[in-house]
Amino acid sequence: MEQVLEEWLKLHKFYMSDYQTKDLADYLKVSPRTIQRWLKEKTKPNKEQLAQIKRYLAGKELKESPVSL
Repeated sequence: MEQVLEEWLKLHKFYMSDYQTKDLADYLKVSPRTIQRWLKEKTKPNKEQLAQIKRYLAGKELKESPVSL
């Protein structure tokens, strides 16, 4: 699960805006401030939150991938 957190931190730093941070916070039912603490590595998400982050990122990848015709 630590790998999921590391991957998420890297992706967030490159691709996510404050708006998307709020979307993730809403999805996880945490405050945007909680997300900010994770990004600054002051705290870490628990195992369930890491699993939810993985599902969230997988869903975003599906929405953003080009459709083959």
